[in-house]
Amino acid sequence: MKASVFVLFAVACWFVSQAELSPMQLTLRKVMNELEKVNNVMDKSTSSFNSPTTNDLKDCCIRSALECFRSQVMNLNVTQEKPIIKSLKSISNESRKKVIVEKLPSCNLVEGEKKEAQCKPCESYSKVNSQMFVQNFQTLLQKIYASQA
Repeated sequence: MKASVFVLFAVACWFVSQAELSPMQLTLRKVMNELEKVNNVMDKSTSSFNSPTTNDLKDCCIRSALECFRSQVMNLNVTQEKPIIKSLKSISNESRKKVIVEKLPSCNLVEGEKKEAQCKPCESYSKVNSQMFVQNFQTLLQKIYASQA
């Protein structure tokens, strides 16, 4: 009987902790979990991807950096195709949801021009291997998540 009370208490605590998270945090957590699944079965091939690094993640350019990662994630090579393709699609779809994108910092107008224009295009970021690409993507997601806490 005591064990079942403990289990019920643990479940109740989990629900309360989940209720405190914003829709953006829940979506980001889902994307991070799916990315971790992909990372575990990813083919560590020599494929290279354009990747923003932590030095490139200025507040004003977070939106374009996220789009850069999102646009390339489906190109990752995975060893277990069927279940992981679903994860890749989920990452791509969830990371473009308004609940995330609309909450990202937007750039103020500077002398009549958008500051966002100063952000690098995806193609200009240095190329990295798939492992570093995923690591940089995780770093960006963690930065976004932490800014919402």
